[in-house]
Amino acid sequence: MVSFDKIVNNVIYEADIILLIIDARRVKESINKKIEEQILSKKKKFMYIINKCDLITKEEQQKIKLDNSLQISATKHWGTMRLLQKIMLLGKGKDVVVGVVGYPNTGKSTVINALKGKHSAPTSSKSGYTKGLQKIRISRKIMLLDTPGVFSFDDKKEVKNLIIGAVDAEKLKDPEAGAMELIQALDGTIEKHYGVKKRKDFLKTLEEIAIKKKILKKGGVTDNARMGKQIIMMWQKGKI
Repeated sequence: MVSFDKIVNNVIYEADIILLIIDARRVKESINKKIEEQILSKKKKFMYIINKCDLITKEEQQKIKLDNSLQISATKHWGTMRLLQKIMLLGKGKDVVVGVVGYPNTGKSTVINALKGKHSAPTSSKSGYTKGLQKIRISRKIMLLDTPGVFSFDDKKEVKNLIIGAVDAEKLKDPEAGAMELIQALDGTIEKHYGVKKRKDFLKTLEEIAIKKKILKKGGVTDNARMGKQIIMMWQKGKI
């Protein structure tokens, strides 16, 4: 993972306006406090961009209360025109550099692509795909700086990183434990998606899902690691 100091500090220094990309499914968890502090200390103009709103209900959208924010779905192109208008308004008609920052897999590059109108920044459902700082011109007056997904030094809790998609499921050492933690943290969301009973024994839940999906080893034993990895990947791709 790319250093917080080397990349994000440079973006915050260079940018006139900063977009903090947040996952609508987990707003509080995907706000990077370290980046927030840096932006406020530099007195930069910024906006919270709550992305992936197509993955939550209208009722859930209405419950999100965050000042200085805009709800969008970059993949569906919901709200992206309003975002562009907001950027131009903040820029007051001048040439501006816009920094795009946030955790991995919150949809930073997809937001850039939506603003540009074509694929200018590489995108992937795997976290950490953007490898280095990229400059992308989206109009005559607006230049975007795209950063790799970064962690601040105190963001090392794996459960939080799983929830916001900051950890690549394929690289997990223990996807079974990770999936059980995710099932617990999402409080019924996984069970509802797979049509199984909610219970306190998360291992039993994982095994029931594996049986239902026929993710089994020889002899009919549930393959909990493979099922766990699949659940995490489905969540991170927005299919749950």
